[in-house]
Amino acid sequence: MKKTLFIFLILPSMAFGQVFGLGKRLSEYKASNGITYHIGDTIKLGQGSAPNGTFRYVQYGGWQVFFQSGNGADDHNLEKTFSGYAVTIRKIHSFNAHGVPKVVFAVDIGKGSNFDLWLEDAITSCEIVNCTGQASNKPVVVPQHTDDNLDKLKKLKALLDAGAITGAEYNEQKKKLLNQ
Repeated sequence: MKKTLFIFLILPSMAFGQVFGLGKRLSEYKASNGITYHIGDTIKLGQGSAPNGTFRYVQYGGWQVFFQSGNGADDHNLEKTFSGYAVTIRKIHSFNAHGVPKVVFAVDIGKGSNFDLWLEDAITSCEIVNCTGQASNKPVVVPQHTDDNLDKLKKLKALLDAGAITGAEYNEQKKKLLNQ
C-alpha cells in the first residue's frame, strides 16, 4: 500500500518538477548575443516567429499552462500583441533536453503569471530585440548607392566581360564606386 501511495503521489510531483524547470538555477547567464542577463533585468520583445505571429519561444508558464485551451502547436505561445513589451527576468534555469543544453528564463509580463522565455531560441529567431547583440537604439547603417553608381558598375562589368579591362582594374574601380 505504501509503495502504491508513493507511486501515485510522489512520482507525478517529481515529473512535474522537470516540467517546471527545476534544473540548475542560475543568477546570471551570458547569452550568444553577447549580453549577460541577470535576475531582475528587463528584455524587450521583438516580433513573434510562429506562422500566426505569436511568440513561439515565449510561452505561458506556471499554472497558467493548465488554463490554455486547445491542443495546437501554438496554443501556449504568447500573443503577438505583446510585441515591443518589456519583460522582467524572475528566474533563470539551465538543463539538458535530450543532450542539448537549454536555458529558460521565467519572465513577468504583468499578467499575474510567469512566462517561459527560451532564450537562445528567442535570440536566433529575433523574438527579442537584442537578437544580434547590438543595442536596439543603434541605427543600422546601410550604404546608399545611387543609380548613377549602379550604371557605372554595369558598364564596368561589361568592359570586364568584353576583355577591355582586367579583373584587378574592375575590382579597383568597383571598390571606389561602392565606398563613395
